[in-house]
Amino acid sequence: MPISVAIIGASGSVGSALAAHILRSEVLEASDRVQLVGHGASKSEKMLLAERVDLLDAFDDGRVEVEMVPNIADVDADIVIITAGVGFSAQCSNRREMGVINRELFEKMADECARQIPDALVIIVSNPVELAVRIFGERLDRGHVFGMGSQQDSLRFARAIAKDLGVSRHEVRASVLGEHGQAMVPLWSSVEVLAPNRDYQSSLEELKERSLETPLQERVVALRSEVGEYLKAERVPEAYEVARRALPDARVFIEPFITATCMHSTPNATANATLQCLAATLAGDGRRIHGQVLLEGEALDLYGVCGIPLTVSRNGWHRELIDGLTPTEMEAIVSASESINEYAAEVLGSPAAN
Repeated sequence: MPISVAIIGASGSVGSALAAHILRSEVLEASDRVQLVGHGASKSEKMLLAERVDLLDAFDDGRVEVEMVPNIADVDADIVIITAGVGFSAQCSNRREMGVINRELFEKMADECARQIPDALVIIVSNPVELAVRIFGERLDRGHVFGMGSQQDSLRFARAIAKDLGVSRHEVRASVLGEHGQAMVPLWSSVEVLAPNRDYQSSLEELKERSLETPLQERVVALRSEVGEYLKAERVPEAYEVARRALPDARVFIEPFITATCMHSTPNATANATLQCLAATLAGDGRRIHGQVLLEGEALDLYGVCGIPLTVSRNGWHRELIDGLTPTEMEAIVSASESINEYAAEVLGSPAAN
């Protein structure tokens, strides 16, 4: 039975990058479909029609069908990926600021999905991920809705560690839970180096010990301040160099901030993490990923949206066990969950932006 994947927001930088990543990856088979979904405006329709032909010119060898769909009301997909919404800008310098602007759009998209495709699996990419997961999870089956933010953060943490150890990211496993944003929780207890070399293990232990010398949030605040001064002076190379010298757990907060400041997005990193979530969903083979979900006590007795380890399939998400947490990490995850809940209550309790 052919699979249909819809990208809502396909004309944006992340949506268009994601479509290319999906088709290049060959996770879909001949006769499967990618639907590029517009929002009823002629400008959007023209752009998506042109994008469709460009994608076919590049990737039609796989014989995956690529369609332009004018509105969500016309979508008939099995898996829906939400990439629409306002991104980083001078007015929105962090993900939480996007919530006030994107809330009404999230509500409209969730209502339309609930009417048109209530049984679809929904992967949230748009920011703030936690707010969108909350809104979609309350209108659809929450077990069919998850955000990809924790997967992207976990990949960044693994890359930062791998860089410092001099190994490939494929040889490092690492988890970042909590929020895709200011309440991220990088878990040193989760880090594994698969390379059979004692020197790597020794270097990893050294990184862990150094991370305990100063609390993470103190290091992040100081690093953000220093990097901010370089960015104000448009000295981007120096900003990246300062971030590179930081420990991996602080680096995952700062490097994406620099990139988003320069590009107003992180299209390829976001598309890659989303593709991993999609590939895990299609495979349904129990591989472990990370994602934001709407919890009702399934993990660490948490309620509300929080990033946790998951397995996913077309039937939805299932939480994975979180073992070996230190007391500090446990406290940080609970604090992140509380912060996310407070933020969501604040935004959803306020009038929607016009």
